[in-house]
Amino acid sequence: MDRETFWNVIDEVNSSVDGGDQEAILEATQKKLLEFSAADIARWHEIKRVYMELAYRNDLWAACAATGTHCSDDGFMDFRSWLISQGRDVYMQVLQDPDSLAEVEIPKEGADFEAYGYVALNAYGQKKEIETKGLASVLKDYLAWIGKEGQTSAESYLRTLEYRNDIYQEIDAHPLGAEEKEKILEEVALRPDISSCWNMEMLPQIMPRLCWRYNTGQGMGMS
Repeated sequence: MDRETFWNVIDEVNSSVDGGDQEAILEATQKKLLEFSAADIARWHEIKRVYMELAYRNDLWAACAATGTHCSDDGFMDFRSWLISQGRDVYMQVLQDPDSLAEVEIPKEGADFEAYGYVALNAYGQKKEIETKGLASVLKDYLAWIGKEGQTSAESYLRTLEYRNDIYQEIDAHPLGAEEKEKILEEVALRPDISSCWNMEMLPQIMPRLCWRYNTGQGMGMS
């Protein structure tokens, strides 16, 4: 798993499902990740974390606010997950020019995708359990678990696998190498950031296209 494969996973998913259907994106992403080893899934998540950190910028936070998306600390995290889920081309363009987000279709409920931040954790839990115990054993365990009183949700069972198989232990044991991090940094040529002292009144000057789009209703009601 390297940065090229990381983006290929996202691009393949986006080419196969409706970009406005986050549930479909999550399902397709988990299915795609399960084609890889547990170690590769953990590496995918770690590469995503690096891109998340690179997008932690004041100008992107202002762009998040200009779209009308909830822009608290948690909201900005969900915004960055959404941005990465859009694929490499959109991510790179918006990092170079956050105001170019005006050209991207944004869901009517806002540019956030909280669940995408955890998509690899679920896939890792499943894959690690299968690699450790074997598929037959996992299926037997699932049937025994779902037969217990009050346990009827497959989603709840998958969550137990996520807790049982901690992706962060894998990441700590096999961290992303300095060379791969350097390649990611070389790929993202960041321009100078704006001041952290920006406020909502300044948005029309900082993000003119985005503010025009949302002030005129051009950004509302999109898929």
